[in-house]
Amino acid sequence: MKKILYTVSVVLLLVFSLSSCASETISIEDYEWKMRTVMSGNIETAQNENALIVAVGEPDELYPEAKIVDLTLIAKDGIITIKDGTNNKTYAGTYKVQKETPKGTDYEITINGQDGYATVAPTEYYDGSVVPTLPINLGEYSLYFIPKK
Repeated sequence: MKKILYTVSVVLLLVFSLSSCASETISIEDYEWKMRTVMSGNIETAQNENALIVAVGEPDELYPEAKIVDLTLIAKDGIITIKDGTNNKTYAGTYKVQKETPKGTDYEITINGQDGYATVAPTEYYDGSVVPTLPINLGEYSLYFIPKK
């Protein structure tokens, strides 16, 4: 009987250990991030639906009018650094955890004096792939980042 209880205890411990590893919260510090899109929330000034996308990280046939911008974001110890490879500018900011959930983390952020919010979480696509994503809302703009390869 002691062997059975011991075996059950070991199995339960193993199951709980593995399940807690699978549910680790994603953090902004886990990746170097590459900007995918910049969207303008100012619908009144948009000429059409596609005009809401003002910049992309690489050429995109869906948004041929969008400017191509090379932004990379790195976050560490409460400091955000965004490097713009398009014009060799660097933007600095701060971030603070607002709330952690089983799937991601919400942040209060400030970049170049502009306050906003960010969330790091996995995004599941139609093909079943799952990619960590970092959407940031600053004023009338939303920036969407994915991990840099």
